[in-house]
Amino acid sequence: ARQASKLEFDSIRTVDGVNAEGKPVKVVVSRTGEIRLLDPKTGRTLSNNYIPYGSFLFVTDGQEVQRGDKLCEWDPFNAVIVSEFRGVVRYNNLEEGVNYRMERDDQTGFAEKVVIESKNKRKIPSITILAPKTGEELKNYSLPVGAYISVEDEQEVVSGQQIVKIPRKLGKIADITGGL
Repeated sequence: ARQASKLEFDSIRTVDGVNAEGKPVKVVVSRTGEIRLLDPKTGRTLSNNYIPYGSFLFVTDGQEVQRGDKLCEWDPFNAVIVSEFRGVVRYNNLEEGVNYRMERDDQTGFAEKVVIESKNKRKIPSITILAPKTGEELKNYSLPVGAYISVEDEQEVVSGQQIVKIPRKLGKIADITGGL
């Protein structure tokens, strides 16, 4: 927060999740949410802040904050897909060598599945979250090319868990004149 203010949420949906340290947090699952910082005395809007999908939210609607308080946190280098439900993962149209490949990090020995361009445009890779007991489809997430899959087929997930990481493209200067 840039200054002492009262918060007002606009179109922010969250689910309960846990961060890397295992502490409970609210995970933002809305695409167009904003937090308005209001002057506590007059109610006038001081600033609007867009809250990215997949952010960890540390404040609540109507809360009063002081200058320097942390409102939310997110990964600036990766876009993510977060499960909105507790359930079981089911891979759809994911075939190794066809539309995903295993990428191994030589230093850590850690292997990840990366979605690649497929020759068959009809097979769109996706992940479905199924209800644990009934097997009912709760949500389907399409996977873009370049996505790193963080979960295994038939793995149980909880709401707020990151299931896919999508690296953001960093700006590159094409030639020397681009930097002049």
